[in-house]
Amino acid sequence: MKAILKSVRIFVVVAAIFIFNSCNTKLINEDIIRLNYSNDETPSYYQVIEMYQELANNFKEAKLFEYGVTDAGKPLHLFVISKSKDFNPESIKRDGKTILLINNGIHPGEPCGIDASLQFANDILLNKNNLQVNLDNTVLCIIPVYNVGGALNRSHYHRTGHLSPKESGFRGNAKNLDLNRDFVKCDTKNAVAFTSIFQEWKPDVFLDTHTTNGSNHQYTQTLIAPQHNSMHPIHGNFLKDVMLPELYENMKKGNYELIPYVIPYDQSPRNSYDRSPKKGILSYVQTAKFSSGYTQLFNCLGFMTENHMYKTYYDRVMSAYDFIGELLIFTDKYSNEIVENKKQVDKAISEQEEFNLTYTLDTTNYDRIEFKGYESGYFKSPVTGVERFGYDLTKPYTTEIKFYDYYNPILTIKKPVYYVIPQAWNEVIERFKLNKIEMRQLAKDTSLRVEVYYIENFEDEQWQNNGHRAHRNVEVKKEVQEINYYKGDYIIEVNQASNRYIVEMLEPKAPDAFFAWNFFDPCLETREYFSSYGFEANALIYLNEHPYFKAEFEKKKQDDSEFANNHRAQLSYIYYNTEWNEVSYKRYPVTRINDKVRLPLQ
Repeated sequence: MKAILKSVRIFVVVAAIFIFNSCNTKLINEDIIRLNYSNDETPSYYQVIEMYQELANNFKEAKLFEYGVTDAGKPLHLFVISKSKDFNPESIKRDGKTILLINNGIHPGEPCGIDASLQFANDILLNKNNLQVNLDNTVLCIIPVYNVGGALNRSHYHRTGHLSPKESGFRGNAKNLDLNRDFVKCDTKNAVAFTSIFQEWKPDVFLDTHTTNGSNHQYTQTLIAPQHNSMHPIHGNFLKDVMLPELYENMKKGNYELIPYVIPYDQSPRNSYDRSPKKGILSYVQTAKFSSGYTQLFNCLGFMTENHMYKTYYDRVMSAYDFIGELLIFTDKYSNEIVENKKQVDKAISEQEEFNLTYTLDTTNYDRIEFKGYESGYFKSPVTGVERFGYDLTKPYTTEIKFYDYYNPILTIKKPVYYVIPQAWNEVIERFKLNKIEMRQLAKDTSLRVEVYYIENFEDEQWQNNGHRAHRNVEVKKEVQEINYYKGDYIIEVNQASNRYIVEMLEPKAPDAFFAWNFFDPCLETREYFSSYGFEANALIYLNEHPYFKAEFEKKKQDDSEFANNHRAQLSYIYYNTEWNEVSYKRYPVTRINDKVRLPLQ
């Protein structure tokens, strides 16, 4: 009897295990998430996070992380798919694997990347079409929705040119800032959280998904690739000769042929939408305020896709899905080369002596590519009855055009051995710490002989840009001065793999430097002043004690009658041309040391 009962128990246990495994097999062979992009619908922010959590709950190869908090008060999420179930970025790097980071919803009114990444995550975890073979050498990281505040602000009426999806988010974040203008400034908590993700995981390849309007053409998706001349040649040549040709060729074999982002080279003085791609298109150098420009400062291959708003939402999602797949295939296939290239570039950048800050398009050099567009012209508006520019979709054309993809440097600077940042400029120092820049502090008060910049001139942008009026066309003069520094002031040695970030953020003439974005504006203001009555006694003493200057002053009065009859002008001349003038006025606070010296460091 005991033997019979034992056999029954064994049978029950085996049966239970069989039933559990059967149910589990059924579960992981069916879609975990359900999307409705074929019906022009995109999930809400809450639904997106719930679906990623559901995927993480069902697969040990996936994990959903939270980083910091965004301006909307909610965390920034990171979804990681690791075939080996290793979710430690340091050990992943030690194992020689590449990391691909995909950012979605920076502009939530452009949600095709949100849907595409969700669908791709579902499919690769279920190993549809044997997708997991592309995770042998690569870990896939996905930011589900970057602009959380904008995603929560849903409406049918945000994107005026979109016919689909039915609802989508808002371009601005919870602070009404455009997050794709904030990567180095970090004015938002979103950008701070992103930087934490980026610097912890240190991706080798990065993709930011967008939607665009502009020129109407036959392509569902366009690509903004890194500008190869603005990169170290190891990366630039690999990108130009290997990576881009393979990505374009593989996309062409599928359902969605790819073309470079369409910026017409047509120089006629018309609205940019009214320019013809037939005369050529051009690439551009991404600067550090943009996601792909920021990532390149740390020797990461950063891309943007721009899906075409005039195509169906289904096609926009699926073309983004296909490109994500091709980018993962390439990253995994060339993992060894990408990792080795990154090591070489990191070393080269740490030793590099000169850095290019600005570039100009080389109009004598170009490639020829096939372009599939639509004839354009002027048509009667069905709304206003007035003629307006547009495209005739009944008249497609295919032609060869010029692709201007070559740039020459305009401004090149030699790096110093050290930059010195007084501790008072804590907002800049905080951003350097966030980006894991190696810095040391002075151990005691000391006087240093340094090279300083004086801001001679600049122009402010006409329009406010993300709460700033950026300084452009900056002109400086250099001087060597002895300046007192204090215990705790920061010394940055320019011998790091992140040298591009260090130089481009601290050189005041760089287009997205901290100076350009107003971080150092107090140096442009005077704090001392003089009154026409009160300064007179000191002015007289100074003239009597400095006969050479007094002779120059008297000569100017003789040569300039207007000056001789203007009391205030004469006192101003004395004030601004003597030691009375503020030596710190318009002196850029960050200084340079150009020689290797012994410094009292903590």
